[in-house]
Amino acid sequence: MARIAPFRALRFDQGRFADLASLLAPPYDVIGEAQRAQLEASHPRNIVHLDLPRGEGDARYENARAQLDKWLAEGTLRQDARPALYRYEQQFTFAGAAGPHKYTRKGFISLIELSPFSARIVLPHEHTLSGPKVDRFKLIRATRAHFSQVFSLYRDPDGTIETALDGACVAAPEVDATTPDGCRHRLWVVTDEATIATVARGLAPRSVMIADGHHRYETMVAIRDDMRPAGVPLGRSLADWGVMFFARAEDPGLLVLPTHRMVHGLSAEALDTLAERSRPWFEVLSGSEENPAAIEARLLREGEKTVIFALRRPGARGTTWLKLRADADLARLGPPTLARLDVSVLHGLVLDPLLGIGAEAMARQSNLTYSHDLRETLGKVAASDVQAAFLMNATKVSQVLDACEAGFVLPQKSTYFQPKLATGLVMARIDPGEEPVLPNV
Repeated sequence: MARIAPFRALRFDQGRFADLASLLAPPYDVIGEAQRAQLEASHPRNIVHLDLPRGEGDARYENARAQLDKWLAEGTLRQDARPALYRYEQQFTFAGAAGPHKYTRKGFISLIELSPFSARIVLPHEHTLSGPKVDRFKLIRATRAHFSQVFSLYRDPDGTIETALDGACVAAPEVDATTPDGCRHRLWVVTDEATIATVARGLAPRSVMIADGHHRYETMVAIRDDMRPAGVPLGRSLADWGVMFFARAEDPGLLVLPTHRMVHGLSAEALDTLAERSRPWFEVLSGSEENPAAIEARLLREGEKTVIFALRRPGARGTTWLKLRADADLARLGPPTLARLDVSVLHGLVLDPLLGIGAEAMARQSNLTYSHDLRETLGKVAASDVQAAFLMNATKVSQVLDACEAGFVLPQKSTYFQPKLATGLVMARIDPGEEPVLPNV
């Protein structure tokens, strides 16, 4: 059972800042050095000063703690007076190959009782690396705060949770800020106990799947084990709880981008003979499509019925299509839940056995790089920056959930949810001596 609880969030004092958007940042793990410097320069109180602190070695974590203490003392950050759930809505436009489309993604932020993945309450969908976990562990332990949330998905086919939250959020939001990327962030503070109880009851019998933030979740579990007071029953200390954003899996505002694969460092022969060697599993078709809109349209159209990839190579005219044969033997890919996933088919039937790009090469990115932008990918092919590109459809949310609920972990880079959550909108302090306020479920 997934147990959630309201909490008193730590938030920027809106009365002190005319432009709250200038204080927000993307998640730490997507910020490059140039953007980091830009965010630091945009405002002396931008959250990046806490979430990606400067300093040599471990001193940077103590620098973050000192900065946090300063912001608390001067009133830059204030803690809400009452425990609440936080309704979070993002409005954005995504310009795909076929043109721009407007989306509204809804969800809520709350505490969640932490448990290891083995408990099958919170489900992972991809493997993680150790490096980022160490960094986040040191930062959270030093600051005793969560500056961002894990992004998770839950099933709510009847819309019970969504309806309750919509009913509680009819007034104007407390936060309405648009970041430089054009994403509008709106936040409502939900303190009504009946609404909170309805949401908690609706989520209680369900498992939740991590869409983004595996490192952060595993770090929160490690922090729980490090900070919780001895002798206190599990769930009775705030150290036992993490912070999570929950989105409904059926939300039409969920946007998952495809992750196109680009290969390099292979022999020309391996690629020249690829089409012929793939025939036991694929129909190999020639196509005249060359512009992004035409390629995307065919991928989407034929991808509704089967697994299909577009293969582009520098200097080649048109596009080669690899369409999974109806009689293809997929036994090596595992059970049907996995075997019909585009990423499983590409990696299990093409990249690994035919091109020698296995799990280790994927982790090192020694022969494989990625892009979520079809135009960017085609541009690299045209410039001969890569030897070939495999263009693919996005993995459907329902497919990811089906696989995770069945106990499987997908290949790396199987999903990419757009946009990212804003860091600094809602934060949480960790006081191991404080108990959570549990809803009346």
